[in-house]
Amino acid sequence: MKKNKSKLKSNCCNSEIRYSEIAPDFIGDNPKEIKIGTVYHICTKCQEACDVHINERKFWTRNPKTQIIGDKREKQKRKQTEKEIKENK
Repeated sequence: MKKNKSKLKSNCCNSEIRYSEIAPDFIGDNPKEIKIGTVYHICTKCQEACDVHINERKFWTRNPKTQIIGDKREKQKRKQTEKEIKENK
């Protein structure tokens, strides 16, 4: 079975992390038959338990979507004759 590489990074060294073995949550759990248990992240560089780095989302003080200015040119509904063009000037 192929192990999937984790894309998560450690908070201390910004290197890849691996998961620890599943630890039993209750007394009497057989470690070979455990499906649910406690797992922690181990940094591959410093070999210690580390927190996972989480990218913070960026927030704007103004909404950039509402700042888009549309085309202000008027659409011509029909072609004007030369006489109408002279009158409009």
